[in-house]
Amino acid sequence: MEEGSGRARGRARGRARPQEPAPAGRPMGVRQPVAEPGIGRGAAPFRSQQAPGTVPTIPQEQMMGKMAALALGPNGNGNGNGQTEASAGRGTTRGRYSRFEGGDRQVLLVTKPKDTKKQGEFGQPIDLAANFFKIIKKPDWTLRQYRVDFDPIQDSKRLMSGLMSSVSKDLGPYIFDGTVLFCVKDIGDELDLSTKRSFDDQVVRVTLKKVGEVMPQDHNFMQILNILVRRVMAKMNLVLIGRNFFDNNMQVVAQIPQHRIEVWPGYVTSVRNYEHDLLMNCEITHKVLRTDTAYDLLKKARDQSGGRNMKELALKELLGQVVMTKYNNNTYRIDDIDFSSNPANFTFELGREKKKVTLAEYYKDKYQITIRDLNQPLLVSNPKKTDLRRGQRDPARLIPELSFLTGLTDEMRANFGLMKDVGNFTRVTPQRRFESMMKFSQRFRSICQANAEFEPWGLKLADVPIQFKGRTLGAEKIVLGGETCDYALHEADWSRGMRNKKFISAPVLNKWLVIYPRNVEGEVREFVSNILRVGPGNGFRIGEPKFFPINDDRPGSFINEIGLRSPMGPDLMMFCMPRQKADVYSAIKKEVCVSKPCASQVVCGKAYRVKGLSVATKVMIQMCAKLGGEPWGVQIPLKDAMVVGFDSWHDSSQKKGVGGFVASLNQNFTSYYSTAVFHTRNEEITTCMEACFVKALRAYQGKNGSVPKKIFFYRDGVGSGDIAYVKNTELKAIQQVVQKIDPAIQVCFTVVSKRINTRILAVNGQYGNPPPSTIVDDVVTVPERYDYFLISQSVRQGTVSPTSYNIIEDATNFKASIHQRLSYKLCHLYYNWQGTVRVPAPCQYAHKIAFIVGESIHREPSEALAERLWYL
Repeated sequence: MEEGSGRARGRARGRARPQEPAPAGRPMGVRQPVAEPGIGRGAAPFRSQQAPGTVPTIPQEQMMGKMAALALGPNGNGNGNGQTEASAGRGTTRGRYSRFEGGDRQVLLVTKPKDTKKQGEFGQPIDLAANFFKIIKKPDWTLRQYRVDFDPIQDSKRLMSGLMSSVSKDLGPYIFDGTVLFCVKDIGDELDLSTKRSFDDQVVRVTLKKVGEVMPQDHNFMQILNILVRRVMAKMNLVLIGRNFFDNNMQVVAQIPQHRIEVWPGYVTSVRNYEHDLLMNCEITHKVLRTDTAYDLLKKARDQSGGRNMKELALKELLGQVVMTKYNNNTYRIDDIDFSSNPANFTFELGREKKKVTLAEYYKDKYQITIRDLNQPLLVSNPKKTDLRRGQRDPARLIPELSFLTGLTDEMRANFGLMKDVGNFTRVTPQRRFESMMKFSQRFRSICQANAEFEPWGLKLADVPIQFKGRTLGAEKIVLGGETCDYALHEADWSRGMRNKKFISAPVLNKWLVIYPRNVEGEVREFVSNILRVGPGNGFRIGEPKFFPINDDRPGSFINEIGLRSPMGPDLMMFCMPRQKADVYSAIKKEVCVSKPCASQVVCGKAYRVKGLSVATKVMIQMCAKLGGEPWGVQIPLKDAMVVGFDSWHDSSQKKGVGGFVASLNQNFTSYYSTAVFHTRNEEITTCMEACFVKALRAYQGKNGSVPKKIFFYRDGVGSGDIAYVKNTELKAIQQVVQKIDPAIQVCFTVVSKRINTRILAVNGQYGNPPPSTIVDDVVTVPERYDYFLISQSVRQGTVSPTSYNIIEDATNFKASIHQRLSYKLCHLYYNWQGTVRVPAPCQYAHKIAFIVGESIHREPSEALAERLWYL
């Protein structure tokens, strides 16, 4: 919310949103699973039969798509007893294959044009490594697919798995889902086998007919390999939480007792075909668990309320929280609290005898857990989509004292000391990351050898992560008013180099005002004087503002003052807030961005109380950019070109998606047309692209006298699984506009992805972070994509995260190096930070406008502000 604090952050972007509570008329009974009645999704009576702390088995239903219940037996030879093994899990290959209409088959989306060389040539070579291990296959390794028929027909999948196990002697390791069998051994085009059912000696004929070989580009190929990998990981004494494995060994778990937090290290793995080899990505991840429980929050709510509004306060504290039950290592989102039930009076029917037991009795018998408070209310967790597909429609009931809180609250994130202590464990340095990967490789290979896993399939994991060559593009020259400045590449920061150097262009600001609470007048006036001091050095002439104190910092006080001062026609309004309050910020922005459009600058006490000129300089740069100035630029050799950025945000109040659209209006890519649109549903994909694009072209034509000849579109906020839909909707809409206006316009559409598990390390004796401008366009890229990785930013702690660029359409026919260099140049042009950012500036601006509209304004901003960076 605070402006003037430097780099814009989207930390809350990935934060989970609370679900709506179940309708009042919905029955709140227990769920009825297939095997045994109990309490619900993953709750102890229904899901896991292990003792507390053991690794849970993974239900077969977690398998994706057609492979929903692949059976793996001991040593890869079928399971015969119907027991389940670790599945590939939801999301293992998510996003790498796109579902098209016309059936359930998932096919590979190819976006790389034929005869296009994706490897660039510009730059200096650099030795790199990545968090990938090569999977070594035997020379003649082939995955084969067979259809399996039973005569007589068998209805039970468990029974079919048992029959396959009884005839599996000549099959070698295999995977069987009840209809289709996959194996590496060639057993001919057709094989007839016979066996007997154990319970009635009925002879059953089993016929295997060869369907064909599974190609590396096929979805099933990747899914089966991921299943094999996760089956090994399930035997590494790791705990499956959600879709990832974590290590709960107390020797590696980071205890932070002063904050009642512990951090579990874990691994995110995925296998797929890359440019030259089959590789397994292994990313180090962490799970933040709190040692306090939902019961502790309930007690806190009771103490704070004095017993009067306890229920309302408890719901406010707990709704939307994610908790973990350590007796089965499952996580749940709290959707409601059932104050009418408790562990002593809530009963359900258990087993085939349908014996009625209470929750307290069940936990005592099943887990040897004695519930201490028999009067505590029960937490309610509604079924997920996967549960609904399995027919589980009743919510799960959870006991607060057994439900450990997970994640960090906004209050905890605002605690600098807490975040520093957590970051000491979660921000892994490149050298520590390499050492962790080596330990994982050793554990993985030892499990494979001890349990004859993986290798019977003719597969082997490499000993060390892959190494390869990348390129560095070098530092860009920062263009200023009549001169340039340089910066150190490893720092990627030119704040010092810009001191007392003129901006490219700067307006004259004489008519502006400052609104602030009366009790902070001295601090505000000192801060404004600092702004007046730093502006002239950069060529930004700022006159003395008019000061208007108000009695307090309530939203109504600011709104009333805006109504009184707007008729004065100021060029800019500055608002000083002593505290960072979301309601005040939202009220101010609604007034000055919708009702009474005017350039505005909101500064909170944390910023204007800072001594010195650093914060004042950053605020001054923002003010210049909001008024149409151009603080700096880079050398852009392209002419008659436009760059466009688009990103999405989810409106927290209206349950709608917000799309931020930003398009350049000049040749230097330093002036932009900006707008925000609401999606029809709360989703990342927008259907309003055509309207936004037409407005941007009109604005460009008004500034330049003609439409651009080349358009470079950067689309952020898209999951890889949605690329096909984006291509068929947003890109298609853009192409239709181009055909109507000028078919000669060339469009390049690039999907930008930040949330990736790829990590790149520099190899120079030890492992470190590669310098900004590092390009990777081979080895760990995908053969069917026109993609590359770019490291544009510098980090002081942890491992730098690359950004993925996937060009899904390119009519410019430029070489790969030009696309890579343009993306890197654009990372220098974000005026909220005097350094490089992780994504091109149009994407960052699009994220910023979508964020402020979705979080604070909740309405489309006034068109009068469209050609100003009012949202910085």
